[in-house]
Amino acid sequence: MRQHVVSPYASILFYYDLYPDHIEDFGKVKKVTTSRGTFALKETTMNRMEADEFIHAMRKLSKLNYKQAIPIMPTKYGEYTVATNTHTYYVMPWYEGVEYMGRESQEEKLATQMAVIHRLTVKTQPFVKEQVDQSFNELQKRWEMKRLELNRFADFVERKNYMSPFELTFITHAHMLDQMAVKASEHLQNWYEACLEKEKYRTVLCHGRISRAHAIFNMENEPTLINFEKASIDTPARDLASFCRQNFRYTMWNEDEVLRWFMRYERHLPLLDEEKELLCGYLMFPEPVVFAVESYINKRSELSELQHVQRLEKRLISLRKVQRLSQKLIIPPEGS
Repeated sequence: MRQHVVSPYASILFYYDLYPDHIEDFGKVKKVTTSRGTFALKETTMNRMEADEFIHAMRKLSKLNYKQAIPIMPTKYGEYTVATNTHTYYVMPWYEGVEYMGRESQEEKLATQMAVIHRLTVKTQPFVKEQVDQSFNELQKRWEMKRLELNRFADFVERKNYMSPFELTFITHAHMLDQMAVKASEHLQNWYEACLEKEKYRTVLCHGRISRAHAIFNMENEPTLINFEKASIDTPARDLASFCRQNFRYTMWNEDEVLRWFMRYERHLPLLDEEKELLCGYLMFPEPVVFAVESYINKRSELSELQHVQRLEKRLISLRKVQRLSQKLIIPPEGS
């Protein structure tokens, strides 16, 4: 008689008629070995609405015959997620990744897949001023509040007789950060005015967090995407900015390398000028530094002073590169 593992996940797996012989814990993902094969059980904190959007995105990609996303398995009752009081679960086939050996960077391959998804799902939306104004004003307000946070911290630091290494590093770059926040708002305004003039803008299905951590590469060095839990309908610029931010951490990148990512992307979906404005706005706003300062002030992590400084310096270097990148992304018309 076959012996099955007694597991706290047994009640979840029952919905799939899966009875585990062995379960390996990889954090939020559990590798479940059964007589029917090997599966991945994903534990999430998605609420009902987020789970519905997630499944809608997966169904949409399946309907469009997009093959580079790991499929989600239905329960025996036809549902695609199982919710408890604390978590939402879903099950996928287990994919075993291999070491990436391609000549291009992994990010170039990922940018291609993001572009394919965007091309398959792109829609031109009418510019309904009331709706767009709400999103535009909310983002402007949020950025202004974050900018004020940085300015208040700068004022606080400047009044001190002795600055910590973190504070000294921050205050040295405070003026640059404020200029970047202002420039980001200008890019956002340029996007808004262009859409207002054209009376339309484009939306796509955004993955929300495409990165090496959310892709599994096969023997042909091609990625299969996982974790569409943050998928939403938004502008291409939003997904591209998130993609850049997610992937800056993996490489000692320079602006020419990132331009290659965009070149790969635009083979499938060329960006409009106003979308480049919005992309630069998202990238230019110094949100990573805001998070670093908030973490330092509120002691939200166990980092030492040196680690806080190193993280801040890394983000400042990244933002300086973004400044150069934006100048290459948006080429002013001749004679301007």
